[in-house]
Amino acid sequence: MAGKIGVLGLGAMGSALARAQVSAGYETRVWNRTQRKADILVAEGAMAEETGAHVALKSDVVLVCVATCATAEAALGAALDQGALEGRVVVQLGTTSPTEARRFAEKVRRAGAAALDGAMMFYPESVGPDNQAPIMLGGDRAGLELARPALNQISANLIELGENIAEAAALDLGYLTMSIALFAGAAHAARVCEAEGASLHRLIEMSTHGPRATDRLEIIANNAFELGTLHTGASLAVWADVATNVQRHAVEAAIDDRVSHSLKSIFDRAVAAGLGSEDVAALVKALR
Repeated sequence: MAGKIGVLGLGAMGSALARAQVSAGYETRVWNRTQRKADILVAEGAMAEETGAHVALKSDVVLVCVATCATAEAALGAALDQGALEGRVVVQLGTTSPTEARRFAEKVRRAGAAALDGAMMFYPESVGPDNQAPIMLGGDRAGLELARPALNQISANLIELGENIAEAAALDLGYLTMSIALFAGAAHAARVCEAEGASLHRLIEMSTHGPRATDRLEIIANNAFELGTLHTGASLAVWADVATNVQRHAVEAAIDDRVSHSLKSIFDRAVAAGLGSEDVAALVKALR
């Protein structure tokens, strides 16, 4: 059981991670680029170090929660020298990309530590041993076992993804992709209503009965693209006509058409590839 925990990065989430370790009675060392945030945690029982490297070298499990993997590498500094972190576990918990997760893990392993990459599906106020929202974790299995006691102070729901160090980042990025597409679509929908004096409140009511992304994901996961095989819905060709109409209206109403143009181009390519008779989820084939 790891008794010495290090936390690099003391933003809202990093501070919550550190507090959870202190509350659990672990010897907790912290580092942040600005000393003020570290001082607050020292007053609560943590120990501050001058550098991230010092934190890592004095810890059994290092929780990294900074903006980018490049920032994490800079924070760890000399601790990433070959063999410097032998026997330790480094858990990357910042938002990253699959490519960055792989590169960072390679450097961590070269330093002798086990590497884990995680995606936390909750906000800082939820951090704690009773938290049921998940942390998705991929990477070295032996490292996960060593880090488990510390991670269980963050959430009781650890989703173990296996050895693929990039899977947590991929799942997180996929979820975020759906989110930004939804936000962009909602913004364009609002502009359509504003341009025509239509009620946004009625659109809100309509949206509660709208299509579900999970249905389309299930179709893709099961390779069930024949229309009506797994879920009901209109064909890709029908939705392509919708995309054309949305684009046409954007031009007619002088609405910024970057969202609608992008969507129409994807649908046009899918129809041109002969996918029009399949479920709209077949769009994925045009992106492969």
